[in-house]
Amino acid sequence: MNIVIDVPDSLVGRMKRAVAAGNYDDPQEFVRTAIENQIQLEEEETSQEVKSLDEALNSVEPESEIEASPEETQPDDSAHEQAQERRSDDAAPADRTNKTTLSLARHQYDDIPTVAPPDESRLDKGPLWGQYNRIFPVKLVVRGLANALLDSSEGLPDGPWLDLQPFQRRAARTARKIGTEIATHDERAGRKRGEKLAAALPTGDDPDKSMDRFETHFIGRVEHDDELTGALPHLSFVDIVRESPQQIGLTDAGQEFASLSNPLLDDGVDADTSLSQEERQFYISHVRGVREEEYTAMQKVAQAIEEGDNRPTSLTERVAYLNPEWSNSQAETIRSGLTSRMYELGLVDRSQVGQRGIAYELTAAGETFRSNDTESTQPQ
Repeated sequence: MNIVIDVPDSLVGRMKRAVAAGNYDDPQEFVRTAIENQIQLEEEETSQEVKSLDEALNSVEPESEIEASPEETQPDDSAHEQAQERRSDDAAPADRTNKTTLSLARHQYDDIPTVAPPDESRLDKGPLWGQYNRIFPVKLVVRGLANALLDSSEGLPDGPWLDLQPFQRRAARTARKIGTEIATHDERAGRKRGEKLAAALPTGDDPDKSMDRFETHFIGRVEHDDELTGALPHLSFVDIVRESPQQIGLTDAGQEFASLSNPLLDDGVDADTSLSQEERQFYISHVRGVREEEYTAMQKVAQAIEEGDNRPTSLTERVAYLNPEWSNSQAETIRSGLTSRMYELGLVDRSQVGQRGIAYELTAAGETFRSNDTESTQPQ
């Protein structure tokens, strides 16, 4: 279907930069990806608000009104060739060998080499981006990375670094394989949107697009300005360096998170939860130490729900106070990611209101989280 739309000049410039960077084959692919991301967001949160295309584009590209120079708008041939190579490789038959996936079995990781966390100057400020909407995909990748570093039988180079691109491919394939199995159990258990354990795993009908999105959101890469994208570096679980090719390494925190037992990875894909209590506690403590803006945002969400702003629209308005420069769509994307992660951490629950609406409430763990932070801010 051909649809004609009006796009502001400022968005056109940003689209051109994204395409020129080699992340998309052409503007049409960018627009399709923006629409797919927005549809995924709407389905996961069952929001009643309808977004314009402008707002959808804002939710997948960072704010920037500076037009790119002619040099910046030249296509990155190497990035384009890498994307084409990965798509060709991903088209292999379904019965792939173990070489194309990662081991997710739990081992001892005390002896694997680690790297320092990424420098703060290379990371976005503020809470995690809303599309990093689950924690289990992060767990899956750090476990797979720890095992890849541990597995010397595959001829991996000595030291703490692995080539990023082949690792990304294997991680995405692994996530799709286990995600498909988990999705089957989601259906059997009758889990609703926003409650499914396979959420955020690459289980979409288009494998390439689905795995592309997983790699971008939950693993990441180095951009041209040496800044990092992806949930893993923003949580300081990995660092990614601009070598030739780019390389990824596991931090001490990533190693510790990988070593914790996980219900889905260690007990079976029919588990009832995606994170163990130990993992939840570790994640909250870790975020409080290394990602203060994320922890503060979680506090604000818990406070808002406690005070009665427990619907998506009113909760978005409360989240918007964290950064006056956010547009409404940006604030909603941040709110959506926060509530999804807090749901997975067992801090909030969801209930249906009417046919499509949802409301949030604090769980017992969420009330404890809220009360502990309230007590910690009281004068001694």
